Amino acid sequence: MADLIVGICRFSFLGRGDWAIYSGTGHGSEAEAEARRKVAETLYRPERLEQRFRSFEALTLASIKAQRHPDFHFIVLTSPAMPPAYRARLERLCAGDGRIHLLVSDRPMVNEALAPLLAQISEDGRHRLVQFRLDDDDCLGIEYTAALHRAAEAGRQYDVFAFSMPRGLLVSNYAGAEPARYEIDRPFHSAGAAVRPRSPAQTIYSFGHYALMRRFPCLLDPRFLGSLQLKLEGHDSRPEVPRRGNGLRLLEQPVFAENLARAFPFVALSQLETLLLA
Repeated sequence: MADLIVGICRFSFLGRGDWAIYSGTGHGSEAEAEARRKVAETLYRPERLEQRFRSFEALTLASIKAQRHPDFHFIVLTSPAMPPAYRARLERLCAGDGRIHLLVSDRPMVNEALAPLLAQISEDGRHRLVQFRLDDDDCLGIEYTAALHRAAEAGRQYDVFAFSMPRGLLVSNYAGAEPARYEIDRPFHSAGAAVRPRSPAQTIYSFGHYALMRRFPCLLDPRFLGSLQLKLEGHDSRPEVPRRGNGLRLLEQPVFAENLARAFPFVALSQLETLLLA
């Protein structure tokens, strides 16, 4: 029986996740509750949410709907603490495509929140799930799910395997610097990192994405540009700049535009530049 493909995006999910502020706080402790309150203040600031909705709609969701291989599920995980107007907006964006599941959960841990829906999709374990991760400011190249289906078929004999498309595009705009455009070539960067876990209790978020290639048999597909990542001032990730051996190569705009049109035809260069400067 063929494995099922399931993508997962945490959209302003108010859980422990990988926020540094939770480090050293115990489950159920007052320190954890205080950390959660501070995280909520950051997550649900209107200016942050507006920025996230722009990239989620123009990049993340657009790439999901543009995949050449349409056989997959995509879960968007958020929390009931999201302000009602924004939650309604998210519901509208996720409606109308049966592959897209909006999951609203008050569970404090990502795996706990995902468990019921993953069990439903897998028919209580009848199907194995190959899970990929995608942030709400990133998107996938149009060949991604087709490549992941091929990888899942190739990895059927393993009880667990991991997958990455190491090549992609990355654009950045940080304070004090001009917008920059890069090709990234880095196995198991976060955008599109995938795993078929051994245990139904595990998800793609059970593992650090760079740890996947050190823990499990893995398959890399460098033939296509698998992802486009947006790195902006104020986003949750650390700034990306070229350093020796870190897989970033600066691209001139004509080369970048050519690659964008080929692998990400759902987003125009002018639209991407608007997102960079918003």
